[in-house]
Amino acid sequence: MSTIANTKYNQTVLDQINGGSSQSNNAANVTSAEEIQNRFLKLLTTQMKSQDPLNPMDNSQMTTQMSQISTVSGLEKLNSTLKVMMDSQLASQSMAAVSVIGKKVLAEGNALNLKDGAAPGLLKLSAPADKVSIDIRDSNGKLLRSMDIAGGDAGMLSYSWDGKDMNGATVADGSYSVQVSASNAGAAVEATSLQGYMVSAVAFESGQPQLVLSSGQRVGLSDVELITA
Repeated sequence: MSTIANTKYNQTVLDQINGGSSQSNNAANVTSAEEIQNRFLKLLTTQMKSQDPLNPMDNSQMTTQMSQISTVSGLEKLNSTLKVMMDSQLASQSMAAVSVIGKKVLAEGNALNLKDGAAPGLLKLSAPADKVSIDIRDSNGKLLRSMDIAGGDAGMLSYSWDGKDMNGATVADGSYSVQVSASNAGAAVEATSLQGYMVSAVAFESGQPQLVLSSGQRVGLSDVELITA
């Protein structure tokens, strides 16, 4: 049996189907799966009209080629649909990011502000922990105080520093840095220090919205733990 792949059409017939010389115009004219499918159907129709009744086309080969064309067309439509969905999601994220301007958010940060002898802090545990340690340092990196606080379940955990160093002396109000660590039954647990920031603007990096914080750093919406009015 003959197949579509080895059909005995002369170059003139192929040129008529393709709209010109197959060598010079084929690459320029075939620009989408839909056009490829249309030309395939034209070729198939022409072959069916001209086939030899004693040597008909191989139906299995024809079915296979039609299936391949349909797959290509389906993938092109799927890609177009996914692009529309991604564009819509990006637009929603951008609107959400803009609505946060002027609000206070909680995000990763190691600053701890001491005022009137009190410095409340927050951290986030990735898993339950039975031991949490906090190291507080001054602007020169000097260790002022190490504290062990009670652990807790996964999630946010609050603590407070009374503004005293390891010798019990009260230090001046101001900004200090904090480093947190945690463990559970001796195994390390990821702990992240959190800090409050004001959102001053929204920037776009590679098309993705980034919150510009009062510290100057940029974070994505997914990096924000809490948003307050």
